[in-house]
Amino acid sequence: MAESIGKTALRFLLWCLFYCAVTVVGSIVESVTNSDVIMSWTILIGFILMTVGYLCKHYVELSFGRIERRMVWPAMGMSVLIAVAYVLVLVSVFTLIDLEHLFPSEVESLEKTGEHLFPGIAGLLYGCIFCPVLEEIGLRGILLGGLLKSRCRPWMAILITAVIFALFHGVGVHFLVSFVFATIIGWLYWRTGSIILCMIIHIINNSLSFIELDGQSKVVILLIFAGSMMLLALGLWWFAKKCTTETATLADGGQSLS
Repeated sequence: MAESIGKTALRFLLWCLFYCAVTVVGSIVESVTNSDVIMSWTILIGFILMTVGYLCKHYVELSFGRIERRMVWPAMGMSVLIAVAYVLVLVSVFTLIDLEHLFPSEVESLEKTGEHLFPGIAGLLYGCIFCPVLEEIGLRGILLGGLLKSRCRPWMAILITAVIFALFHGVGVHFLVSFVFATIIGWLYWRTGSIILCMIIHIINNSLSFIELDGQSKVVILLIFAGSMMLLALGLWWFAKKCTTETATLADGGQSLS
């Protein structure tokens, strides 16, 4: 069933408003209490309430989409494979190009942000679980899902969503990395119609962001990079084969990616 772009935009803007409101309230609480831990619990509670609210209102369908029941577990396994492989590709590339020396200010900013926003168990819960879940609800479920149901071409819908997702995560290297990541899971959502698989990949990506390969030889890092690229390609190929173009038409009204 077709959905207007205006309606999709309104729903997404409201999601952005609620999302930003939670983080602003968290910042206010921090300034009043002078406690990162209390701020984290405030944001965590806000994100939980948002997640429950959106799922109860059925703005997105928490399902495996067009994945057949017998293929659910293989699909989940391939999603995990894609997530882990993507993280290892990034880490190996960043280590090989010595990102810390090329972009010291960006690396320092990222480290400070992580230390500030994710203190304690509450920070880990909302940073590694509820933040990814909420972003998938908003970016893939509401925005990309709505665009796919409109007259927007799938490739254009995926790119639009990827750009907006990347802008959420900063500029420079952060923008590029987030854009590639969002393009991959945007394509996956288009192929499968499954928000759950996107959530799994996003949760694993955030949870493994601490991995480092410092101290490893270049040969080892190159082997990790090559192996991870092959695993990433294998995961994407599996979904491309199992979810054919003919089956990837429910969400986009019968349009192909081109």
